[in-house]
Amino acid sequence: MSIILLWGCSGFLDERPNKGILIPTTEQDIRALLDNDSELNLVPGFGLLSSDDLVITDGGWASLRTEEEQNAYLWREEIWPITGGADWSRIYRVIFIANVVLDQIEKLQETPELRKMRAEALFHRAHAHYMLAQLFSPAYFQGINDQEPGIPLRLNSEILERSPRVPLSSYYESIFSDLEQAFNSLPVLDPIKTRPSQLAVKALEARVYLTIGNYGLAEAAADWVLSRPEVSLLSYSDLNPNAAYPFEKYNEEVIFHTVLISAGFSGVSNIQVWVNPELMEKYEEGDLRRTLYTQLRPNGGYTFKGQYSGNFSRFGGLALDEIYLIKAECLARRNQLPEAESIMNQLLATRYSPDEYVPIQNNSSQDALQWILEEKRKSLVYRGINWIDLRRLNAEPEFQRTLTRQINGESVTLRPLSKKYVLPIPDNELALNPIAQTDRRD
Repeated sequence: MSIILLWGCSGFLDERPNKGILIPTTEQDIRALLDNDSELNLVPGFGLLSSDDLVITDGGWASLRTEEEQNAYLWREEIWPITGGADWSRIYRVIFIANVVLDQIEKLQETPELRKMRAEALFHRAHAHYMLAQLFSPAYFQGINDQEPGIPLRLNSEILERSPRVPLSSYYESIFSDLEQAFNSLPVLDPIKTRPSQLAVKALEARVYLTIGNYGLAEAAADWVLSRPEVSLLSYSDLNPNAAYPFEKYNEEVIFHTVLISAGFSGVSNIQVWVNPELMEKYEEGDLRRTLYTQLRPNGGYTFKGQYSGNFSRFGGLALDEIYLIKAECLARRNQLPEAESIMNQLLATRYSPDEYVPIQNNSSQDALQWILEEKRKSLVYRGINWIDLRRLNAEPEFQRTLTRQINGESVTLRPLSKKYVLPIPDNELALNPIAQTDRRD
């Protein structure tokens, strides 16, 4: 059933899916749609490609699977060929499926299971809208650029309906509304971690509030997650650094499982895409993240193997380590230095060899914040989070970074306040939904 429904659903408006092909009419139909994790449990991959988590050799760049990967890596003004981009179409497809589910549930007699599935669909819609905004919408700073245009907000399954770019404040209000509605009808943690849960709602709220600079609400959401016993930190010293994939799928830190959309640059066998050497130098003696996350290749580069997916797929979900880091950042930002250091030391003690981690003390909250952000980059490497943090931290001069690339003798730079931190909308989308294109000219 779900295969037939999704056959025509190649994009949000590109080759508009026809929901009349087959409509889910029973609880079993709806459950089949929601459990199709190969369609729903995806996040964009070009945030990772555009960030300084990785570097690509000349030969690796030449061998990338698509033109858009080459363009995005070099932050070119034009990214997408005429066929469009998967990071746009596949994530709007998630929203379409969620909206189909929500529309059909309204036509059925309410049951506890339908209430739960409605909540799952609301979470998926909120999560997809948020992830899209981190690539295609300007960074949102609550109370500062509320009325700046974002991207289309889709709240129904009427594919032929044209959707304007909505103000950033309205866009994010919808995300929070969906999460608030979803919370009470979900279990604390679903044993199937591709399904949303209350823990997933609060973990996503913590991430979103942090992204928009609302540190009080980000900390409150993080506190809720940290108060629950259903998830716990891994002890990295118990893991095998010689394993092809040292981390188990759905391990005890995972709250909600998603993976990055597959692309040529993200393949684990691509030995010409390296973890940034500058980042590799930051892992100290005894830091188990270095050996668990990376593999030294004969060409001298380190490739990444430490995804929490347990296999070749790049993990892009919600996990407990991120929540510790969000909590610590919020504490440091309100000058709670001992508490911030305590949270960080709890986390980092599990990332080092036993008896080798020395708890760190900082001289100021600013020093602590710099340390926390650096440790976050080292911990969440290759999850796409670094790109989100680069965008939001552009507003703070002390945390800005200038990114550079070298390909075939060409040197390119991405400045902290560059308009190229927002990817263009694919042209085939604009042909069907005539909205203003993103201005990427610096």
